Amino acid sequence: MKDVFVRKLKMYRNVQSVLTARKPIWENFVPFVTTAAGLDALTGNIDAKSNEFKGSKSLSKEKEQASLTMRTAALVICGAGSAYASMQKDDGLKEKFNFSKSELKKGNEIEIYSRCLSIAKAAEPILQKLVDFNMPGDQITVLNDAAAAFNALLSAPRSVIKSDKSTNEELEKLFRECDVLLNDQIDKMMLTFENSQADFYTEYTNARAIGGWGKGKKEMKGEGVIDNS
Repeated sequence: MKDVFVRKLKMYRNVQSVLTARKPIWENFVPFVTTAAGLDALTGNIDAKSNEFKGSKSLSKEKEQASLTMRTAALVICGAGSAYASMQKDDGLKEKFNFSKSELKKGNEIEIYSRCLSIAKAAEPILQKLVDFNMPGDQITVLNDAAAAFNALLSAPRSVIKSDKSTNEELEKLFRECDVLLNDQIDKMMLTFENSQADFYTEYTNARAIGGWGKGKKEMKGEGVIDNS
């Protein structure tokens, strides 16, 4: 969720805390009750919607780990394949497996993926020979499964960005609705308490200002400071 949303939501929570603590003052004021319930519903919807974020940063870490798993599986095959090819004096075959750790991760993601697939393919015809060189019998399967998992993540960033963009747009709508409710309804009704319930009014206005958010303000100027310019 955008930082601007996080700060606004904090302000909404502060307002809700004040309203809850002072509920005996307004609980018989039907329009106020209705509007406060509306604020609760909107913030609940914001919470639910914010949980839909996939997060490109976490995806990047997941993809990095999947790449490492794939390359690690490929390296085992490379070790056995290179040793076998060398013993057979088959330079052409050796070339297919002659990769170090650093060489396996050279290039872009597609190149790394393709390289690992080619290693698995080169090993298939000589699987039993490589098993004799201490390679696990299921190592090709392990590599192919790891490659499939990595490949599934390659197209994910676009879908994640698209999903997060859609979620942001829906959140913006919810936050606009909260702002309208606060600015045009609760703020106005609170004016009736300014003299009769001065403590309540002060607590409410302080809650609206915490974090730099004030009525009608769209950007935070500084912690606890409202831009009155």
